[in-house]
Amino acid sequence: MANNTENQSAAHTPAVPGTPLPFEGTDNFRELGGYRAADGRAVRYGQFYRSGALNPLKSVSDRSLLESLKLKTILDLRSSGESRYEPDPELPGIHQLRISALYYPDGTELDFSPDGIEKLDAAMEEMKKNMGADKAFAQLYTHMPFHNPAFQTLFEKLENGGTPILFHCSAGKDRTGIAAILILLALGVDKETALDDYMLTNVCRRKAIEKSLEKHAALLAEHPEAKAMIMAGEGVCRTFAEQALDAIEKQYGTYEDYFQAEFGLDKTRLKALRDRYLE
Repeated sequence: MANNTENQSAAHTPAVPGTPLPFEGTDNFRELGGYRAADGRAVRYGQFYRSGALNPLKSVSDRSLLESLKLKTILDLRSSGESRYEPDPELPGIHQLRISALYYPDGTELDFSPDGIEKLDAAMEEMKKNMGADKAFAQLYTHMPFHNPAFQTLFEKLENGGTPILFHCSAGKDRTGIAAILILLALGVDKETALDDYMLTNVCRRKAIEKSLEKHAALLAEHPEAKAMIMAGEGVCRTFAEQALDAIEKQYGTYEDYFQAEFGLDKTRLKALRDRYLE
């Protein structure tokens, strides 16, 4: 099988896995290459990219860097409202598709666009009344790994050679972060390493997080327990991702059983996926 990493230039290969690419318009554009799997092989570089919205990549330098990745697929995990508010640029020669990765219990897309925030706030307040703030946020995560059409399409692209692939949401942290965890777990990377990659968002988005904490300083002085919720607005909380993985383990027992039930990746297909993307 041909080595698909040839299209990733050495200049873009980070010395440390998870290092953000040097884009000017975004701070959380990373790839999954370099992480070690349990069998000793490593995830190939130049195959899996994760980021926030692409609309801020406006400079000549950013567009040049994006083009140099030679992407085959861009999967937008946002709602239709978010995509309309901040549309991805049209990139010739790349299969671009949008499938929401997060839904309300009634099946409608969870929308983080300005038009959708009012409904989101109302829904979250109702959930908080019924179960508490922590459980309300956690519920969004614990539902995400299951029967998710965006993640099903993601793994179809991985199996069918639709890489290099970029998957993204608005900030590249929650929907994108869970997708990245699932890819790493499918390739045999251990749970702790996958969670560590998820948490790198807080390093990449440090300035935005600090600005948000400063904005809510008065609230935090009175209610320091609110820090996790405020952090979740601009960054990520490890507990939420852990709860999503706990839900998988509770329902399926093993990740192998999860990948088979949710994506049809039996032992043979899972091995083929790892042989394709590990080296």
